[in-house]
Amino acid sequence: MVNSIRGRGASGGSVRERAAPAPAPQGDQSTAGQGQSWLPGWLRAVLLLPSLPRPMAHPDRHAAEAARHMAHPSRKSPLASLASLVSFDAPDHDEGSTSTLVRRRFLPSEPRRREVLAVLSMLFVAALFSVTGPIAGAGSTRPTPSGDMAIVGTTPDTTPDTTASPTETGAPAATYSPEPSVPPTSTPTARPRPAPAKKPAPKPVKVRTFVALGDSLTAWPSTPWPTRLDAEDSGIKLVKNAGVPGNTTAQMRARLSSDVYAYDPDVLFVLGGTNDLGLGVSESATIANLRAILVGAKSHKIAVILLLVPPDSYTSMAPEIDSLNAAIVTLARSQHVTYVDIHTPLTNSNGVYYSKYTSDGLHFSDLGAQTVANTVRARIKLLGL
Repeated sequence: MVNSIRGRGASGGSVRERAAPAPAPQGDQSTAGQGQSWLPGWLRAVLLLPSLPRPMAHPDRHAAEAARHMAHPSRKSPLASLASLVSFDAPDHDEGSTSTLVRRRFLPSEPRRREVLAVLSMLFVAALFSVTGPIAGAGSTRPTPSGDMAIVGTTPDTTPDTTASPTETGAPAATYSPEPSVPPTSTPTARPRPAPAKKPAPKPVKVRTFVALGDSLTAWPSTPWPTRLDAEDSGIKLVKNAGVPGNTTAQMRARLSSDVYAYDPDVLFVLGGTNDLGLGVSESATIANLRAILVGAKSHKIAVILLLVPPDSYTSMAPEIDSLNAAIVTLARSQHVTYVDIHTPLTNSNGVYYSKYTSDGLHFSDLGAQTVANTVRARIKLLGL
């Protein structure tokens, strides 16, 4: 009855009945697997051998053959999915197609797939441990005193080694203890003494030459003040005492070329005007002559220093001498030259000479000449001459 129902078509027509083939005994196996029935299933899967047919619960042989290729989406393994992706499925799913051969050759049945996956998983884990095992949990290494490698970050083994063989004398072997490195001692060498600093050579003193232009107050006494100034100051040297007794300022002016310019001095000292007062020469004429002397000397690059007129023994001459000296100061300031006041050190409160400074009431004594020399020297030292 069952066969009759299975043999009917949808059109209601009769279908030729055919006798159902007798089910194959469970002990029957395919000829291809008879020679390999002794191999386990997992080894057969690893060696990629075809698996033996299993007895199916289908009465129809064709259905049993087809059941080996039935798709079960809920039980489809990842390996079968991967094989389906790389297989070249033909649309007709023929028995002799390439996909069928691939599945039969490389995909065993479901239980065998599990065994293959288990074996592959174990191989993968073993390979992973073989690669990562030596470095897993290991710290950086450093050489120990004995030459072995020690792992940094691990607890050092402080247990003494009791298995060490004793030395030849029977004493226990000494343990290694690193000694601190001691720098090699170097023999101290004597530092070379620095050469004594050379003292700078004394700056040579610049000696300035000078000419003294005047009358008898410059020419007398036997050792006049220009000579004394030269003797007391090494920085100044007398090259010409141009003092001529009885000369007025006009006569002194006339001798500039022969008595001054010819010696090319650095400094020119001028003391004149006493004979101009005695001879009644006007003050303005005396100042004009002195101005001409200043201008002529400066044109020859000669520094000019004016000396004031000394006092006299007559009190009647005091006002005239004071007036002339005031005019000389004004001239020196207007011409920007230096003047030396020798009048004040030689004059008492009455406006006349101290007696000790004059030999005859008009000319210098030796003490008077020395006082003039000292006064001039003190003045030029203030100017750096």
